[in-house]
Amino acid sequence: MSRPLFACLVLLGSGVLLAYGASITSFQATYDDTNVVVEWEVTNEGGVQEYTLFRKANNEPSFSKLASVEPSNQRSYQYIDQNSYRGLAGGPFTYRLQVCTASGQQSFHTVLNQTPSAFERSWGSIKSMFR
Repeated sequence: MSRPLFACLVLLGSGVLLAYGASITSFQATYDDTNVVVEWEVTNEGGVQEYTLFRKANNEPSFSKLASVEPSNQRSYQYIDQNSYRGLAGGPFTYRLQVCTASGQQSFHTVLNQTPSAFERSWGSIKSMFR
């Protein structure tokens, strides 16, 4: 690839990132006892109006909205999904983070492949009844 073409592609890519206004550097979900902790890190929040988090279990046809988070310039965000055991038949779970800006939306996905054992799922269900 020639240098001028490469430079144009880099500038175009940079322009797209600036137009969206967010640079997500990390997006992951991990199990923590009976909850799922969803974390994301941001390097640029210019123009971001809202982060919207969704979840979909393997057996569900579509994503369900979990939360909307307003940007606070803290660059690191965390959401604790306390309902991952309530009524769900199990993983893997797919989480989607939607970044909403004035110029459009950008989505990121992460899949939580680890499925807790039957004991962990049962214990999580029992504990969730008393919340």
